[in-house]
Amino acid sequence: MVYLTVQSGKSSNSASEVATSKNKHKGSSTSSSSLSQSSSSEESSSDDQSGKFAQSGWSSDQEAQLASFMNRFGTKMKQKYKEYNGQESIETLAGEKYPDDFNNRTFKMYSDNSKKTETINIGWDPSLKKDYDYHVVSIFNCNVGNPEQHITYLFSVHDGQPVALVDQTTNGSDCMVKETANQEVRTAFANIFEGNN
Repeated sequence: MVYLTVQSGKSSNSASEVATSKNKHKGSSTSSSSLSQSSSSEESSSDDQSGKFAQSGWSSDQEAQLASFMNRFGTKMKQKYKEYNGQESIETLAGEKYPDDFNNRTFKMYSDNSKKTETINIGWDPSLKKDYDYHVVSIFNCNVGNPEQHITYLFSVHDGQPVALVDQTTNGSDCMVKETANQEVRTAFANIFEGNN
């Protein structure tokens, strides 16, 4: 299996998500529980909001806010993102189909700081009612024009917390995902999830 992670600037030839420095992402690990956990003070302050969210799921208003952000973000990065509309599957240049592949492939979490991977239980579930560890509530894909290169954001909820996963798998039977290193994307999703927009 091969996965591609390329960092680039704001050029029009961008082949991958623009990530913040690795120093901002050093706290990540491959453990699914540690990827989404925050400090105890952050957890306690968001418990009420997460409880409300869990009852109602991902709303159309939240999706509209995220779509608006991704449109602005894509323009800034000179990348065009396609939003999964709940009906027509999105296909990446590497041949992945979302959300179909949640049922057809094995998903593994990795980190830039470790060679270890962990199989995760992930699926399309904006209602947050299915039995997944990672409930994907929104999907955006950018095919960057080079063979098999794509940036696919899987905006998810894990243990009641927002986690912006990114898939840039180019080949192999497993789909490799990690928490995005792009702080702008992470913050925007967290703010929308928590109702701070």
